[in-house]
Amino acid sequence: MAAQLKKDQIAALIAKTKAKLKEKGVTPASSAPKQPLVSPMSGIATPAPMQSTGTVVPNLGSLQAKVQAQMAAFKAKGLLGIGGVTGGQFGLTGLPSNQRSSAGIRLNASGQVVDSKGQVVQLEQRVSEFAVNARAKRQEKIFRASEQAQQDEEELTHSAFYDDRLEVKPKAERQRRGFRFHEPGFHQEKAKRARAQAKLEQLQAEISSASNKSGLSTATKLALTLPKREELETTEIPDVEWWDQVVLGSNPYDAHERGTVELKDITDLIQHPINLDPPGRKSEVTLPVYLTKKEQKKMRRQRRRANEEEKQQKIQLGLMEAAAPKVKISNLMRVLGNEAVQDPTKVEAVVRAQMQMRQRQHEAHNNATKLSDAERKAKKAKRLQESTAQGVSACLFAVSNMRSEKNKFKVETNATQYNLTGCAIMTPHHNIVVVEGGPKNMRKYKRLMLQRIKWNEKAIAKGEDEMDDYEPVTCDLVWEGTLERRYFKDFRMKLFRSEQLAREFLDKKRSAHYWDLAVTKALAVED
Repeated sequence: MAAQLKKDQIAALIAKTKAKLKEKGVTPASSAPKQPLVSPMSGIATPAPMQSTGTVVPNLGSLQAKVQAQMAAFKAKGLLGIGGVTGGQFGLTGLPSNQRSSAGIRLNASGQVVDSKGQVVQLEQRVSEFAVNARAKRQEKIFRASEQAQQDEEELTHSAFYDDRLEVKPKAERQRRGFRFHEPGFHQEKAKRARAQAKLEQLQAEISSASNKSGLSTATKLALTLPKREELETTEIPDVEWWDQVVLGSNPYDAHERGTVELKDITDLIQHPINLDPPGRKSEVTLPVYLTKKEQKKMRRQRRRANEEEKQQKIQLGLMEAAAPKVKISNLMRVLGNEAVQDPTKVEAVVRAQMQMRQRQHEAHNNATKLSDAERKAKKAKRLQESTAQGVSACLFAVSNMRSEKNKFKVETNATQYNLTGCAIMTPHHNIVVVEGGPKNMRKYKRLMLQRIKWNEKAIAKGEDEMDDYEPVTCDLVWEGTLERRYFKDFRMKLFRSEQLAREFLDKKRSAHYWDLAVTKALAVED
């Protein structure tokens, strides 16, 4: 921003110019010059060279050059702007915009800025605005506003209409957040703890997966749940059991009898829980009505009699033609009469032709309504197909020995015929059969496994002499329940060399708990 020329500097410049003119013997004229000189560099009107009475300035151009050189020196020192000091830069007041031109402004003998009419022009003093000054002004304005608010509040409290019961919440001012510095090595320590935690979790996952694959996790949990004999002998009976501490607190049992504890939550009322329907789709169950054999025959006679009466009425009304008599060899003479006597050979041939035609029609009707092989197979599968919308029934069997090919064939074939899915797993030490399907077919298959299959039939056939070192084969129902959906696509027979591989196979089918349950029960029976 260009600096402005002050009045004292202008006065000093004029005084210096007058002194130089006086040294050269030139006296200023008493009247103002007709046309002031304007410096082309600065645009400030400078007084014309003074004339003495009867003398003329010998070198007017040299004087003007000196004035311009001095103005350039002021400009170099920062006292003048780049475009010079013009009327617009001085901020003239009281003049219209069309009169604020540098051509109509000049300096008088006293160093004052005057217009073309000789009137003194008041210059507007401008002060540069910095960010610090603007911030100080804002703070001063805020301070004055807060003082005014305090004064208004004091005036309000002294008012007769002020209610001191009302609370006026002050406006929440946002706190300026500062920097928060951490101690050296804070982030290194945090990363070190995170790495140690990740390493510990990885180690725990490896241990858990190894125990699950080996089939020892369930057995270990079962062993840990049993209390030790030393703990049972050394454990003292507490004064208050943990389930009674919710009601009694730290008071003993006889505190209620003494009346020191009031049991507010215990009353003589009985709470009856709300009966909830089992999960699944609700369906209305309608009991079918079954007729006896006698009732069925009676209904059939009535239906056939009604159809025959309707047919006879249509014949009497002429709506349909009467059927031709059904002639057979047995009723030939009774139906035809005289015609059979006249030419019995011809009548017999006609009757036999009619009998053959009726036979062919009967066979054609049967062939038309007969099911094809594919339709017969689909009908049989549909009869065995059972809806599992209400849930899938599942059973788990444990078989001690499944070396008999005959028994394995029965297990697999019946499961396929009953539309059951699952698998039969055989290992050197444990054999299990997992099946899932409809409830009706599951009842039939359970009867097959527990009653129909003779697991010890081969041993009985050998005789009692050869059964000394023979272990009887057993088949036990380990678990049965209801599942949400099927986890197997079909029924398969699987043979594994190790128990770990068998459990991994079931784990892929999300059924590893079957193996854990069977192994746990086997361990419990052995103990």
